[in-house]
Amino acid sequence: MKKRAVKITLIILAIIIAAALAFAAYYLVITASVNLDKSKLVNLNTSVEIFDNNGELLEELSDGKSVTDAGEIPAYTLNAFVSIEDKRFYSHGGTDFKGFLRAAFNNLKSFSFKEGASTISQQLIKNTHLSGEKTLKRKLSELKLAEQLEKNYSKKEILEMYVNTIYFGDGCYGITKAANNYFGVSPSELSINQSAALAGMIKAPAIYSPRVSPENCNARKNLVLKEMLAQNYITETEYSANVNADIITVEPLGENSSPYLKLVKDELKEFLEKNAYSKTKFKIYTYYDKKLQKTLNETVGEFDTGTDKKALILDKNNKIQAFYSTCKDIPRELGSTIKPIAVYAPAIDMGIIDVCTPINDEKINFDGYAPSNYKGLYHGYVSAKFALAKSLNSCAVKILNDCGTENCINYLKKTDIPITENDNSLCLALGATEKGATLSQISGAYGAFINKGIYLTPTTIEKICTKDGKTVFNDKPTPKRVYSEETSFLLNYMLKDTVQEGTAKTLSALNIPLSAKTGTVGTEKGNTDAYSVSYNGDHVISCWLGNKDGTLMSNSISGGTLPTKICFNIWQNLIGNGYTPCDTFKCDKVVKIPIDKISYEDNHKVECADENFPERYVINEYFKKDRIPKTVSERFSLPKIESGKISVNSYQVNIKLCLPSYCSYKLYRECDGLKIQIYDSALDIDKTEFTDNLIMPDKKYRYSAIPYVRGKQGIKFGQEYFFEEIKTPSDKSIDDDLWKDFLYFLEFLD
Repeated sequence: MKKRAVKITLIILAIIIAAALAFAAYYLVITASVNLDKSKLVNLNTSVEIFDNNGELLEELSDGKSVTDAGEIPAYTLNAFVSIEDKRFYSHGGTDFKGFLRAAFNNLKSFSFKEGASTISQQLIKNTHLSGEKTLKRKLSELKLAEQLEKNYSKKEILEMYVNTIYFGDGCYGITKAANNYFGVSPSELSINQSAALAGMIKAPAIYSPRVSPENCNARKNLVLKEMLAQNYITETEYSANVNADIITVEPLGENSSPYLKLVKDELKEFLEKNAYSKTKFKIYTYYDKKLQKTLNETVGEFDTGTDKKALILDKNNKIQAFYSTCKDIPRELGSTIKPIAVYAPAIDMGIIDVCTPINDEKINFDGYAPSNYKGLYHGYVSAKFALAKSLNSCAVKILNDCGTENCINYLKKTDIPITENDNSLCLALGATEKGATLSQISGAYGAFINKGIYLTPTTIEKICTKDGKTVFNDKPTPKRVYSEETSFLLNYMLKDTVQEGTAKTLSALNIPLSAKTGTVGTEKGNTDAYSVSYNGDHVISCWLGNKDGTLMSNSISGGTLPTKICFNIWQNLIGNGYTPCDTFKCDKVVKIPIDKISYEDNHKVECADENFPERYVINEYFKKDRIPKTVSERFSLPKIESGKISVNSYQVNIKLCLPSYCSYKLYRECDGLKIQIYDSALDIDKTEFTDNLIMPDKKYRYSAIPYVRGKQGIKFGQEYFFEEIKTPSDKSIDDDLWKDFLYFLEFLD
């Protein structure tokens, strides 16, 4: 019997050895080409730390992922993951063979691959190198890679990479995002209770997430705490304090969790690609302002618009200080926000128009292109300033046509507004460009008006340093002259009228220096985009509303409504927090000139008013010094009677004069060498007709009128106007001497 037993044992051992050899051979063949790719792992030695404008850490990234150094994560947090996921983590070499054999046995019994017995090292490999399929080949590859991982990295490094890549649900990869998303804290601030909850949910976030099922999450958390206690990671006191503690979460952050950091990452993309394997931890210093960001979050967040929202704050040098967004900084059509930067500023710069240039606001048609004004309203002749303030489409297209689209496109190309060959049309005046623009690009273009016509590319990054403090990048922008200083001043001035009387009038209630422009893109069926861009000497604050998928909003949402109201609240909150508004720059290259209001309104001519013009007949307007009107109106210094008519009817002389309403005149009558004043029109209101009943028959009379006006420098008389000589009819029934006496008496009274 013993020999038989020994024989059977040897046979079994031989079978096991043969199977083991066969398995080993299979393992070697299957995994021959499988090797660890270090570039797929999160490497905090090549990560970047992002700081705000005060040098406070905002986030750490590795390969674009938010990460946190293990040294900044509490020990109990890391131990929570070890206790529930891999209790023998510190003793195995990548594979827990006890657990592996147990899982293999259970899988054989159930004819499935339900149990994986994956260690933390294996999970890290699966998350970074392999697919999620449950096959023997994948499992063998996982084993080999886990072994290589353990040979190349310390336990601390493996655990660090693990917690920074594991999925926690809600779109959160890594403990940094998870801690912020679920609890509103950084990993360094996690409590034991929160740590246990996070460690518990990674088995199946769809089941154990505190937002999906608080009950399941709590039960799983308690299991983690029990394991932590059993493995001496926490004390009895700590266990008791947390086992029944509630799991309190914050509102989910979604896509708006860190919109500013998304801008930073976009800017860093090229830099990170170039330095992916530099083995240097970079420090990124940004212009991010926590106070301004808080203002945006609180202000924009309180508006339930039913749409996506973006809001941006730039400083006067186009440094992005705060950004709020529910849909990233996606490009959209510009609408009327393009008018100042692509139409009016180029036209002023080129000398095509001035602030007060009269433009006929009327229906237009340029070879079939016939855009209309909002609600089909037209105003006749208006100033360029009025046309911009009211965002009149007809006038903008006319100006662009006069400038030439290619000329205006050349101005746009000096900014970062994307322009293609297909944009070379009059549609450009209304913002219908092929690629559109982001809110930061649009706002940056307006920043040139603050900076005296010099454009600086909007940026979030001030400098980049290595871990040892060496600066490898400094924000030294290349200034580009887009508009002249005078043009920029005039645009700032014109856009102040948009606040006072135009489409952004809501902002006028702030009573601070502000220039602004609104824009709306849409049709009668609904609007797709609504903008408000406002600025002063310190900041550009802009807002956009729309839907990221391009679906229509209500027509009630336009640039002048909710977006402007949001900008209003942002400015108001800044003022409430102690901000002192600053006006835009002054310019000694422009002068304010009095314009003849009568000539401007009646004849659509721009003429300077001389020094005698009363204020009520003057429009004071800014001009570049080389664009001051050459014609000077002297209507209040040299008044003139345009024409006159005289007629005799029986014993009456009728006189009619054609002269301006502001002009008075003195009327004279001459007979037999005697000339007397018989009338002063200033005694009547708008009297341009006079009847002289006090005349003698059969006499020759000569009438004349001298016009005069009252101006700043007193009364000014014009040239005497003479009527043709007349003769009265004969009438013998009148005593000539008596008539003479009566006339002399009247003269005496005068």
